[in-house]
Amino acid sequence: MHNVLPKVILIDDYPLYRKAMSDVLTQSGQFQVIGQTGDAKVASALTALGPDLVVMAMEVESYDPMPLLVNLKTTHPHVKVVMIMNNANESELLLKALRHEANGYLLRTVEPAEFVEQLTKAVTGGMASSEKITSVLAELLRGKSNLREDNRSVKVLTERETDVLSCIAMGMSNKEISESLQIRDGTVKVHVKHVLKKLNFRSRVEVAVWASEQGFKKGGRKPRSR
Repeated sequence: MHNVLPKVILIDDYPLYRKAMSDVLTQSGQFQVIGQTGDAKVASALTALGPDLVVMAMEVESYDPMPLLVNLKTTHPHVKVVMIMNNANESELLLKALRHEANGYLLRTVEPAEFVEQLTKAVTGGMASSEKITSVLAELLRGKSNLREDNRSVKVLTERETDVLSCIAMGMSNKEISESLQIRDGTVKVHVKHVLKKLNFRSRVEVAVWASEQGFKKGGRKPRSR
């Protein structure tokens, strides 16, 4: 019995870049590209094909990608969406995308092997991320009054939720967290939902950046302060 490959739609206004992404994903043998376009209306129509993952350019001249992202997440909440960025300086736009529940962000200069690896992470419940953007995003999050450290404390989390938080900080997918903590995938999803709610974050990426900044990324769970 053959494994069903994740279905991908590519939305980018550069035809050559779309073809390059399609070729990389197809040749990897890990994804099935079912559609690609640089047009917003066509992109909306393509979502009817039932993709598992959408790779979408964030800086587009001919249309605003945010309404497309919002519509996609509203009508197909299970679909993972990874944003492709031209540079790491568009952090405000990125933060807006993440708060509309985008599942990650990659620079356009990403290496092909990393591109495949990060999209695999996203489609299995993790977050796709370019390290350079993560550092810029961390600076931006620190500058937001509603995201200051004094507004959040891991004390509200259970021990298991804190373990899950550490895994999220390391960029692990739900499947990887399940294997690492030896708990069911469904249980991981519940814990992630509770972590987001208790720490008042809207996206998995935001909580990952925050947790990493708090020291959870290195060496697993951070001791609770009294």
